[in-house]
Amino acid sequence: MRMKFSLFTWALLAVVGPVAAGPMELAPKETAPPSITESEPWQFTIAAPGWMAGLGGTIGVRGVNADIDVGFDQILQHLDMIFAMRAEAQKGPFGIYGELIYIGLSDNAQINGLINNIHEQVDQYLVDGALSWRLINQPRGSLDLAAGTHYTNIYERLELHSDPVAIQQASIRFVNNIADDLRSRLDQDISNSEFLEALKSTIKADIINRIGNALDRHENRPDIPIGPLGGRIREEIAQRVEHFIELKKAELQARIDALVERGLDRRAAVDRVVNEAKARIANQLAVRLNKRLSQTLSRTDYWFDPYLGLRGRYNFNKTFYTAVRGEIGGFGVGADLMWEVEAVVGINLTRNIFTEVGYRALGADYENDGLLFDAVMHGPQITTGITF
Repeated sequence: MRMKFSLFTWALLAVVGPVAAGPMELAPKETAPPSITESEPWQFTIAAPGWMAGLGGTIGVRGVNADIDVGFDQILQHLDMIFAMRAEAQKGPFGIYGELIYIGLSDNAQINGLINNIHEQVDQYLVDGALSWRLINQPRGSLDLAAGTHYTNIYERLELHSDPVAIQQASIRFVNNIADDLRSRLDQDISNSEFLEALKSTIKADIINRIGNALDRHENRPDIPIGPLGGRIREEIAQRVEHFIELKKAELQARIDALVERGLDRRAAVDRVVNEAKARIANQLAVRLNKRLSQTLSRTDYWFDPYLGLRGRYNFNKTFYTAVRGEIGGFGVGADLMWEVEAVVGINLTRNIFTEVGYRALGADYENDGLLFDAVMHGPQITTGITF
C-alpha cells in the first residue's frame, strides 16, 4: 500500500513540476497571415478568339472618302490570312492582359479603261495590352478595373495595271479631238499659245472622263475595307499632262512663228506643223500615261489609344457563366475617341477548358496625316481557351 502511494506521489510531482516552473502553452504561437504572394498562385489563360467581324464607316485618304460597308461574308471571300491570340495572367487581385489580332485581305477588280485592272491589299494589326485590379471578388462573380492601350496598324496597297493599247489609242484621240477646232483657226494668229491651251483643256477633260468613272465607283464602295488610295489619280495625271504640254509650248510657238508664208501657203504650212506636233505629242503622251497608270500606291498608318475599362463576370454555377467588358479611350492621343464592348456567355467544358459565345464591337474615330478612319468593327465571336 505504501509503495503504491509513493508511486502516485512521484507521478503527481512529475505533472505539477512543469506547471510550477512556468505557464503551460495551451495554443500554438501566433504567426503573420500569409501574403498574397505566398497564398495566391499565378493563374494563366490562353485563348483563341474567333471574331467574325465586318466593318462599316468611312475611310478617307487625302480628303477623298469611301463609304465602307463590308460584311463578314465578304471578308471571308477576300481573306488571305487571319491570326488571333489572347493571353491573361492573374495573381490575387492583380492581372495582366494581352491580345493580338491580324487580318490580311486582298481583292482584284477589272476597271476596263486606261486602267485595265487593279489589285488591292490590306493588312491590319490590332494589339491590346492592359493591367487590371480586382475591385470585387466573390464566389459568384468579380469586377476588375483595367487600364491599357490599343495599338492599330493598317497597311494599304493599290496596284494599278494599265492597258497600253487603250492608252496609245486614247493619246491619239486626245490630240485628234481638237484638230477641227485648230484648223478653223488657221487664218488667225495662233502664236499666242491657242494651240497649247486648247490641247491642254481637251486632254485634261478626256483624261478625267476616261480614268475616273470606273475607278471612282470601285473605290467609293470597295469590297474590302481600304481607303481610296487612287482617289486623286485623275487630277495628278491631268496636272502632269498640263506640265508636259507646257514644256512643248516654246518649241511649238517658235516653229509656228517662224512661218513667213501668207494666205493659203501659211494655212498649209501651219496645218503641216500641227499634224507633226499632234503625232509627236500623242506618242510622248502615251509613254507618260502608261508609266503613271502602271504604278503602286501604298501607305502605312498606326496609332496608340490609351483607355480605361471595366470587366465583370458572373457565375451561374460551376459550369455556366457570363462576362462583359467595356472600354473607352483615345483621348486625342491617337484617335479622338476609341471604344470597345464585349458580352459573352461561357461554359466550362472541363476544369481547365472553356468556350465562350458572344458579340464584340470596336470603334475608332482617327484622323491624322491624310488618313480618316471613322469606322466600327463588329460581329459575333466564339472563343475557346485553356486555364492552368
